Amino acid sequence: MFDHLLPMAVAWPVGVFVFLLGLCVGSFLNVCIHRLPAGKSLLWPPSHCTTCLGPVAWYDNVPVVSFFVLRGHCRTCGAPFSARYMVVELATGLVFLGYWLAYFPLGLREGADHVGVYVVHMVLAGALVVSGVIDLERKEIYPSVTNLALGVGVIGSLVWPQVQTLGAFDHQLPDWTGYARADAALLALVGALVGAGLIFVTRVLGTAVFRKEAMGTGDIYLMAAIGGTLGWEASAMVFLIAPFFGLAYGIWHLLRQDDHEVPYGPFLGLAAGVVMLTQDYIFNYFRPGIEGMWRVMFRQG
Repeated sequence: MFDHLLPMAVAWPVGVFVFLLGLCVGSFLNVCIHRLPAGKSLLWPPSHCTTCLGPVAWYDNVPVVSFFVLRGHCRTCGAPFSARYMVVELATGLVFLGYWLAYFPLGLREGADHVGVYVVHMVLAGALVVSGVIDLERKEIYPSVTNLALGVGVIGSLVWPQVQTLGAFDHQLPDWTGYARADAALLALVGALVGAGLIFVTRVLGTAVFRKEAMGTGDIYLMAAIGGTLGWEASAMVFLIAPFFGLAYGIWHLLRQDDHEVPYGPFLGLAAGVVMLTQDYIFNYFRPGIEGMWRVMFRQG
């Protein structure tokens, strides 16, 4: 009689754990966002107020909750904390929970219900958050962050071929070596090259046309990480979708008459987040037209 309630009873405690884990990861991402541009160690010293340099006690370092308990101020000196800390923590928690719901209980994407896929994707998501926030604030993207995500994408594909199967054409790996793990790792490298290549070509052509640097080199590293994790088809989709996210920001930026340098990393990250959920739907929608063009080009059928 109550058999249908059992999956939810099991799933929601896991969901709560995933959300809390995301909050804690978000707290660490804040450390990266603050310390990487300053060239400081991510591990030492422990959390402290940037104004009075006093240590933050563990009970004042609870993600999201402490911000509201302390009303956004240091307990020792009263200096205000940026709301960005709380926003990043909450956003990361919601990302962890949202993708867990989409991949597992809801099954919105075929083949995504695999622990290895989820872990690798969340590492990429963390790198996208760090890179996006730093790029938005400082117009910089750090290769140390993107290369870590790329490394996890390639190694994760070697350990769990499902990471690349998810984004491959018809969810089938190419038979290049006869070994699924090796083929998946090679496909990850192809994805990284395609992702980086798309931005590199855009940068070269844009610089030639506008006679100034069109895109930063950090965007190349970021797209390499996206392509290496999600696959070359996904990287092409991200490349095509990202400008739509950037358009609204660019218009608002222009109306404010700010400097005309628009950080592109946040919009690549948003596009990657969308593709992680909708790649199959997007491809299936355009597939008839793509296959029709392919037949015309090569005079098939």
